[in-house]
Amino acid sequence: MRVPAARLLFVADTHLSKRAPEANANWSAVARYAAETRPDLVIHLGDVTLDGARAQDDIRHARAWLDLVDVPWRAVPGNHDVGDNPWPGAPDHTTIDGPRRQRWLDTIGADWWSVHLGSWTLLAINAQLLGTNSGAELEQWNWLRGRCEAIGDRHVAFVTHKPLTADDDELSTAPAYRFIPPHARARLETVLDPLDAPIVFSGHVHQARDLTIGIRRHVWAPTTWATLPEDVQPTLGQKRCGALSVSLRDDGHVDVAVVEPPGVEQFTLGRDIADPYVH
Repeated sequence: MRVPAARLLFVADTHLSKRAPEANANWSAVARYAAETRPDLVIHLGDVTLDGARAQDDIRHARAWLDLVDVPWRAVPGNHDVGDNPWPGAPDHTTIDGPRRQRWLDTIGADWWSVHLGSWTLLAINAQLLGTNSGAELEQWNWLRGRCEAIGDRHVAFVTHKPLTADDDELSTAPAYRFIPPHARARLETVLDPLDAPIVFSGHVHQARDLTIGIRRHVWAPTTWATLPEDVQPTLGQKRCGALSVSLRDDGHVDVAVVEPPGVEQFTLGRDIADPYVH
């Protein structure tokens, strides 16, 4: 019998805010599930907040709700938390900047980090910095290079808000904001390819998905809040609200299951709940 090196719970796209009571209620159910199942670590894959990029109160509100989890947790920021990567046609004032990032650092914590669990190392980045050509992006690349040089023969799980890649046809037709920017994607794959890095975990798309591209498995976590209707986003995986239960095993195997904790309600934005994003 294979013994897990670590049991993890991945969550994503909670969109916590005083203006999103459904999001808060579903997060409470996830927090209760974590308390009952006692994973070694809960990892939030970003979009913790509904609009933390513009509303400091959402960041403070989200931190209070994250603290309901009484097991260790880590988080990476999403576009709703700190702003988005620059991309062609992006609306004005939506890009990550220094003050937005600093609010995250001050209230939630580090935006890139690594954790050792058994024979595994988790490498987590702030995907929103990619393509900004900022000092913070350069610092993150230098940090990532240094961590990779020190990995040795450990298994690596890569953690990012936005998915890294998909097949060529899907990448060519997807909106620019769905995946990590192309230049950064190519650079990240070059960084990961020499490592024993069999899996990438991401959120952002509000769908659960498990696909293998080349040598690497790409697992998307579902939203805990609300899925998106078909006229906004096509079905690419599974449109359900929930979380990912993951076992990392010392032999490099990874077991992944989509879970729907008791009390998590199934919502679709625009059908079951109004979009509270607009101020």
